[in-house]
Parts: sequence; structure tokens; C-alpha cells
Amino acid sequence: MNANFFLALLGGAVALSLTSAAQEGKEEDDEPLRCLSMSSIRSTKVVDDSTVLFYQGRRVFMNRLDRECLGLARSGTFTYQVQSGARYVRLCDSDSITVLETGGRGFNCGLGMFEPLSQDRLESLLGGPSPAIVTTPVELPKDDEPAAPAEPAPPAPEPAPQ
Repeated sequence: MNANFFLALLGGAVALSLTSAAQEGKEEDDEPLRCLSMSSIRSTKVVDDSTVLFYQGRRVFMNRLDRECLGLARSGTFTYQVQSGARYVRLCDSDSITVLETGGRGFNCGLGMFEPLSQDRLESLLGGPSPAIVTTPVELPKDDEPAAPAEPAPPAPEPAPQ
């Protein structure tokens, strides 16, 4: 009976440690990364002269460049310049990108950390509706109806004599 109790206790401890490790892994998923594996990068998207998105399967990472990279948003294309000598080819925050202009190479800009993005944050970054913009729908007159004349503005008050 003691052996069964010990095995049950041991099983519970293992399950608890696996749950704890899974929660720690989930927290780490929200932490910025220094590097991404080059083989896992499926595509990129230039947001502006300072921000590039890196798509890695279902995950998307935002990289804020160390400075504004003039011409990046206009051209939308760049090359990677990675440091060699690593066992696995990775793109890291110590590497850089070079803007590809129509006339040749453009500015060379250093990468920052790779910040994981939630789907909501990604949608708002890529031009989803801005919470700062408020619109009010209006009903337009039909083609066969004449438009109502605009109401005249009220007369401006006259300045008081001094």
C-alpha cells in the first residue's frame, strides 16, 4: 500500500512540474527574442522606416530597428546581413538589414529585439480601425431626390463697444 501511495504522490508531483513548466513556457512566448532561425522565417513585411514584421509559421515578430532606415517603407525590400560562424544560421539583434533601392543598395540598419505579436496587435498595426478615429454614418440623398439646402449659419455676434 505504501508503494502505491508513493507512486501516486510521485505522479502528482510530475504532473505539477509539467504544468508549471508549461506555464513558464507560455510566459516566455511573450518575451522578446534576440534571434530567429533563418530557416523558420517564412516572409517579412515592412510596416514603416523603423519597423519590420517577421512571419514564422503562425507566429509574427515585430522588429523595431535601432534607427529610422530611410527608404525602407518606400522600397519595401531589403536584404539580411548576418554574422557568419554560427552553428545554425540565425538572424539576431546584432545583425543588420540593407534597403534595396531601384538604383542599388540603400541604407544599412541594425535590427532590434524580435517582439512576439498577438493577433489583435498585428491587426491594429497593419491598418485595422484606429480607436482614435470616430466616424458617424450619414444617409446620402437618393438620385431622384433633390438635396436639402444647407441651413444658413447664424449671424456672428457683433463686438461689444468698449
